[in-house]
Amino acid sequence: MAKQLVMVKSLTMTGSRFALASIIAGGLFVLLLSSLHLLEPEFDPTWRFISEYALGDFGWMMHLAFGLLALAQISVAITIFPHIRTVTGYIGLVILGISAIGVIIAGIFVTDPITVSPDDATFSGSMHSIGAMLDYTPVAALLISLSLSRLDVWRPMKRVLLTSAIIAIVAMLLFVIQIPQDGQFGPGVLAGMFGRFLILADIAWLTIVGIHATKLGASKKM
Repeated sequence: MAKQLVMVKSLTMTGSRFALASIIAGGLFVLLLSSLHLLEPEFDPTWRFISEYALGDFGWMMHLAFGLLALAQISVAITIFPHIRTVTGYIGLVILGISAIGVIIAGIFVTDPITVSPDDATFSGSMHSIGAMLDYTPVAALLISLSLSRLDVWRPMKRVLLTSAIIAIVAMLLFVIQIPQDGQFGPGVLAGMFGRFLILADIAWLTIVGIHATKLGASKKM
């Protein structure tokens, strides 16, 4: 019990601000992404990736959105670090950190249009793809949720944490299934739609963790 109280205090002193930052960053990411659907309607959301918004007139908004997503991931990792005490949890944190690095890389380098053949990929497009492939936030979410659920202060959120993490895992699998083996994308290939479901599922889990951590910080101050 004493150890758990120390961990909650640590969250209150350093984690609450990062928890709030993750919530704000996640909300702004959704706002920017939603706006890009209206500002750049030439990218069909059913089969064009969100990364391609960086190719349009408002590309800077997509770069900013990627930065906000990475900020949300890093903020959550810092917030929950004092509460991780299992190997599973630490592995999840490492994966979340790698995912954030991948998102940063994807945000720096502009993707190639989805219609470009892998053989004709540019350096920027290749680097973007490498960054995107490093993002395994759903796996991190599941491992971290299993670890946090062992603590009394997180146990009331066990069902919500695990459900949201599993939804993200399912979304990731459905997205992977949509990727054509020959690499030929086009209307009818719903990779874009499932990719959007995946990113929203990631944001949902990050936000859930951030909100509960914020509540823990507030209750400790009281």
